[in-house]
Amino acid sequence: MFGKKRGTPRAMSSSILITAACAALAGCGEPASETGWATVRDTMPSGALRVTNIPPSEASPTWTLVEELRVGTVEGAGPDAFAYLKGLVVLEDGRFAVLDSQAQELRVFGPDGAHIATHGGSGEGPGEFANANGLMLDPQGRIWVPDTRNGRMSVFDAEEGFVESFPFADGNFGWIWNGAMVDGTRIYRPWSSGNRKRLHVYDLAMARTDSLPLPDDRPQDEEYDPSNQPGAFYQETGGGYMMYGIPFYPSEIRYIDPRGAFWSTPGGDPQYRIKRWRPGRDTTLFVETRRPAVPVPAVERDSVINVMTEMTSAMGVGEWDWSRVPTIKPAVEDIFQSAEGNVWVRTPSGGDAVLFDVYSGDGAYLGTASLGPGLNLFTQIAPVVRGDLIWMVATDELDVPYAIRARIVPANGGGR
Repeated sequence: MFGKKRGTPRAMSSSILITAACAALAGCGEPASETGWATVRDTMPSGALRVTNIPPSEASPTWTLVEELRVGTVEGAGPDAFAYLKGLVVLEDGRFAVLDSQAQELRVFGPDGAHIATHGGSGEGPGEFANANGLMLDPQGRIWVPDTRNGRMSVFDAEEGFVESFPFADGNFGWIWNGAMVDGTRIYRPWSSGNRKRLHVYDLAMARTDSLPLPDDRPQDEEYDPSNQPGAFYQETGGGYMMYGIPFYPSEIRYIDPRGAFWSTPGGDPQYRIKRWRPGRDTTLFVETRRPAVPVPAVERDSVINVMTEMTSAMGVGEWDWSRVPTIKPAVEDIFQSAEGNVWVRTPSGGDAVLFDVYSGDGAYLGTASLGPGLNLFTQIAPVVRGDLIWMVATDELDVPYAIRARIVPANGGGR
């Protein structure tokens, strides 16, 4: 891997670096001082732990994500020709599956990228989909596919195909599935309608067992006013209205971990703040990272505004208040967790690279992984991390979607 035979001093040094990196990723961690970062812990009056991570003046990545497998093609009509992906799961043996929403197919591939099986297809029969929009994996390695338009949750064996389905219709279709398998015994599904935000809890037969309120800054009895939403432009149309998300607005980022804890950012706050909490219980952990703010490049902001100006002009309406478009990027762009329990946070780099800060389960900084330019990470599907491997959905300059597997290797002197 490093161009030297095993046993030479350089190879031995590289081996030590890889071992250290893998140990941190597996949850053993390394002191923040070894990365140049400082971690400060204190207990708040509520009893919650507050962890503050402070980077050095010139922080650099600890790991680099090096692509080693790419599944997808520009041409052809085979199983590796993807139209629009809405789901990704990875089995423990390295097989992985994606959901192509245009074809309404669940496609399974081996660790070497070879196609193994295709399940589903458009329809109403057993194992078919009307509007499947996500994937989940249970402890047995079975793949769960929500399809609320067909009113059911379907379960598949990766190779053998359809196993069973359960009635499931919550009237909240969503763009991409935002639910999660928790402890292998129940399914959490956040649900919202206007000001009402709740967590619906289901057993594994998709019977709803609970419905818990989710935090909301607005009073529950306050009437929903679509024309007065901080993160959206509002436009009336003939007999109705449309809402357009404001570019670069820091919407709430929320992730449900496999044990049922929520990790989230406060909506409307561009700063690097995360909390861990459970519905109906107190917040137990606050994590703050003092990375400097990343400005929105003027050319990028102007380009977005110009595109939206052309849209409003074509609609025959006046311009929106462009001062509402932020000049700094949200510090937290995504949150997800590795199989080992480390928390990964995607944060803007200020350049072409994609950065992921990695924390232990108690909020201490472990390192930063960098994905270089050349691929556009598809932000609607969270990557999957197992040990020193990461699977992602990305597109190239032609917007061709791919399933990517990369190896997490030490950066050249980064963070050390």
